[in-house]
Amino acid sequence: MSSKLLVVVVSDDAKASVGVRMASRMIDRGNLEDIRVLFFGPSERLLADPPADLVEPLRAVGAKAPVLACRFVAEEFGVAQRLLDVGTALVPAGQEIEQRLLDGYQVMTF
Repeated sequence: MSSKLLVVVVSDDAKASVGVRMASRMIDRGNLEDIRVLFFGPSERLLADPPADLVEPLRAVGAKAPVLACRFVAEEFGVAQRLLDVGTALVPAGQEIEQRLLDGYQVMTF
C-alpha cells in the first residue's frame, strides 16, 4: 500500500469539511510520506470563501501540505485570483491527478 495520499475535494457541502479535516489530522499524525489536497469543481467556490468552521482546518493543511485547485475551473467560476491570494496553487487538475497516480498515490474523494 502506498504511503502517499491525494485528497480530492469536489463537494461544496459538509463532505468537503470531512475531507479537509481528515487530511489535517492525517498530516498531524505524520504517518504518511506525503498528503496533498486538491479542490476540483464546486469545492473551489467553497475554498474561495470558506465557512468559519473550515478556516482553521484549511489553515492547518496549508501550513504543512500543498493545497491545490484546478486552474481551469477557478477561472470559469471567477475565483482564480481569490484562490491565489490565499496561497492556493492553481494546477491543471486532470494532469495533477494523473501524475499523482503515476507516482503511486492513493486517491480519496470527498
